[in-house]
Amino acid sequence: MRAKRFLPVQMILGEGPVWDRRDGSLRWVDITGGALWRCDWQTGALSCRTYGENVGMAQPARDGGWVLALEKSVVLERDGALTSIVEGVEAERPENRFNDGVCDAAGRLWLGTMHRGATRPEAALYRIQPDGRYERAEGNLTVSNGLAFSPDNRYLYHVDTPARTVYRYDFDVETGAIVNRQKWIDAGDEPGCFDGIAVDAQGTLWAAHWGGFQVTRWDPVSRRKLDTLPIPVPNPTACCFAGPGLTTLVITTGMGLDRGLKHAYPELGSLYACQTDTRGLPPFEMAL
Repeated sequence: MRAKRFLPVQMILGEGPVWDRRDGSLRWVDITGGALWRCDWQTGALSCRTYGENVGMAQPARDGGWVLALEKSVVLERDGALTSIVEGVEAERPENRFNDGVCDAAGRLWLGTMHRGATRPEAALYRIQPDGRYERAEGNLTVSNGLAFSPDNRYLYHVDTPARTVYRYDFDVETGAIVNRQKWIDAGDEPGCFDGIAVDAQGTLWAAHWGGFQVTRWDPVSRRKLDTLPIPVPNPTACCFAGPGLTTLVITTGMGLDRGLKHAYPELGSLYACQTDTRGLPPFEMAL
């Protein structure tokens, strides 16, 4: 496998790519740029909307529009109008903000927070219902990051980046309960830390490595690394399967706070893509 630069745009902190099967486009966020980007898959036409604050993630809504995690709130954007879904989460922790998220098969949103300095275990993972009710599903995290479900919906995978670990939970899609957390994949001696993840139709787990110049591919049963996809810049942040056949792996990257990296790697912040020998899974939508 070989990754090539896919789009010439460059993000400050590109994250959370999502394939939108509704209109055949790719979406992703520039977190610190406060933007949601769109690329038409057929024409390559680009557009973006900005929100004046961090945008941690974007997920499709079932009846149209996008669910956005802003710094301290979750909103629905539909036809240019913003509707509040959740406000006031972790208001007592001003150093935390919303980060990565994903929807499950029942239409719930799973959304994590992170400590801005990535140094304190004061973040959490939340389960958010379509009516705005939310519960803390997991605590004592530092950077709640990549989230993905197994193809049979039996397991939830979840990254806490500073722990260099992918955790696996038993997942009940009917109730939304997660139990039996296990340290499933350890970055160990791998370069960089786990960031965003994706699961393909075979259940194989793909993980971007912040600071590691790579995306890795892992067997979900043996937990053995199967492949390494080199990325020519140091900070891959997340990946998803895109395109009509969901066979193209798209990888976002970011420069973070180190502007010196931009000088050393002029293409840092771009999106990369790789044609794979597998097929991805379409994203679930929040039931709104």
